[in-house]
Amino acid sequence: MTPRRLAPLAFVAAVAAAVRLPGVWTQAFWQDEVASARILAEPTLPQAIARVARTESTPPLWYVLGWALHHAGLPMREVRLLSVVAGAALAVATALLARRLVGERSAVTAGLLVALGAQFVAHGQEIRAYELFALVSVLFALALLAAVARPTRRNLMWLTAATAAGALTHYFFVFTAAAGVAWLVSDPSARGARARVGGALAAGAALTLPWLPEALRQVHQNRFWWIGPFRLRPVVATPLRLFTFAFSGTTLGLALSVATVVVVLAGVLAVRRSPSGRLVAMLALLPLVAAGVAWASGARIFALRNAIAIGPFVAVAVAAFPRRALAPVLAAALVLSLSVSDVGRVPPYDVMARALVADGWKPSIPIAVVGNPFRYRGPLEWYLPRRPVLALARARSTCSEVLLVTPSGRVVRVHGRLGRRVTLLGDASHMPHCARRLQVRHAALA
Repeated sequence: MTPRRLAPLAFVAAVAAAVRLPGVWTQAFWQDEVASARILAEPTLPQAIARVARTESTPPLWYVLGWALHHAGLPMREVRLLSVVAGAALAVATALLARRLVGERSAVTAGLLVALGAQFVAHGQEIRAYELFALVSVLFALALLAAVARPTRRNLMWLTAATAAGALTHYFFVFTAAAGVAWLVSDPSARGARARVGGALAAGAALTLPWLPEALRQVHQNRFWWIGPFRLRPVVATPLRLFTFAFSGTTLGLALSVATVVVVLAGVLAVRRSPSGRLVAMLALLPLVAAGVAWASGARIFALRNAIAIGPFVAVAVAAFPRRALAPVLAAALVLSLSVSDVGRVPPYDVMARALVADGWKPSIPIAVVGNPFRYRGPLEWYLPRRPVLALARARSTCSEVLLVTPSGRVVRVHGRLGRRVTLLGDASHMPHCARRLQVRHAALA
């Protein structure tokens, strides 16, 4: 590849890395990241994998990579760089896929949409598997196209590896793989290579079978209990909300969501004449529809972050929209949205913990929080000295001393009764007499 062809890809990668890197060192770990950190802190890889099966709702590949980096000497916070690298590679891979369908400028725009998209930036600066999941999904598409065009042993091996990696990164990859299979079976261009490519896909699936018992164990742990009953609006809004939260929950936001779906469908129609375009169409739409149908059928598995894998294909479809001026305008709008929004920003749990210690916290003094206590419990356990185990409780009488933590990180010393919306977090081995311990069905949010 010539320097002239490489330069746009390098630019896209640099933008993606630049918007993700600051959060690596400025953001505190939130509750799901604390769960990841505890896995990576395990002394041996088998113990880390066993903890994945016990506490997570995703397969182990990302944790294996993160564990290896951490135990090779990378500090826990800097393991987030794995997601930064995945985010930069994702933007490049999206641009490479778009090059098959649109011109150079539109391909760069597709890469920038992913580089600057809200969900991609948020998950591209944390120790979680979502950015890698999106990357592997695009690599799967590129490998599938290469294997169909030239079913050589090398291309088939790459497809097998991409399939196995996707299935071992996130369970929603099943929807992506199913869309790929649907394209393989239905597209005329794949007719001559179906048997060999299908064998490569089956080999990739077979590589994941040793994890199947643990996957079934994770399913029965019901870690998606927090997802409510089916609603159509979040499904329709997904193509937009992967990129921005602007006007979220408003009538204007709903209109923008519907408009985004229309733009994606128009882009899909514009590229449907080529095999690559038809694959992009299926990968952008079918996983979303399948996940929505599963949710409507009673499987509470639908969450915006779980649908992140369709984002790159949505970006390619938008870049292919017949009106060429639209995609650059949207990329500029994302820059503005990213600059004024709270994408990826979490409460300063590390600041809270330091303030608690400075204000005299000790295990016998309960911590009061307002709102969802799960959002506070894990991070405070991680940042407080000696990492205490905090139990949830309600005040059943007047507490002589409580430290109330505000969302901004300020600590207020409270004496007397507390409001009903307040939950106490107390050291499990030093629960004060004024607190009534709560029976919690699930230890943490999925």
